[in-house]
Amino acid sequence: MIKRIAFVVRNPSLSIDEFHARWRGPHADLFAKNPAVQDHVLRYEQNHRKPRDYDRTDTPYDGAVIQWFESMDNVETMRTDSRWAEVQADVSTLLDTNQTLEIFTENEQVVIAGPDVRPEPLTKLVCGVRKKPGMDREAFHKYWWEVHGPLNRETPAVRKYFIRYEQNHRLASDYARTDVDLEGVTCEWFPSTRAFFGMATDPDSRDVIRADEENFLDTENLTWILTDAEEVIFDRR
Repeated sequence: MIKRIAFVVRNPSLSIDEFHARWRGPHADLFAKNPAVQDHVLRYEQNHRKPRDYDRTDTPYDGAVIQWFESMDNVETMRTDSRWAEVQADVSTLLDTNQTLEIFTENEQVVIAGPDVRPEPLTKLVCGVRKKPGMDREAFHKYWWEVHGPLNRETPAVRKYFIRYEQNHRLASDYARTDVDLEGVTCEWFPSTRAFFGMATDPDSRDVIRADEENFLDTENLTWILTDAEEVIFDRR
């Protein structure tokens, strides 16, 4: 199983409220009912950016789409299916597609599983990561999973803030596309936005994590948004 993770920007003709209403309403319904989607997509979720996160002006993204497929063959077959055209047409009116940032990843690697039932409301971080300049790609992925992940899980001052934490490592075959420089996407769940910023500002957690991030990340070029809990439109897995 693989995943498509895409950071999306609304069509400039839409206000923030109009975009989120259309995305979770008419567009979600159209997507779920489309025959090409039904044949090839296993799960579809939307991650809507929190209203307060729009106070940040350093990123244009309004949300993140996550879709699960059996394989890349399913992705390509769906996209060349004539029945997919109606979804494409709606996407063009909903999104500024020139700004969509997407990668295909392996199935998630879970660092902190968390409870099966998560509390509401919560805050979710969706963050696209890039490797430290000059770092070997294989070394990056190994360090991210084998060193950085366990550091978050096994350091009490850091672990206490999380509900769940997973890493999504880019598919080796997706590197054939050279127009995207992301290495993967981390998804982290917190009980509140306060908890997220608490982890980022508490010296006992901040200093541990920041020091380690310098070992493997391009920390000046992270792509991240804070969202509400994911909205699962369907799950056929």
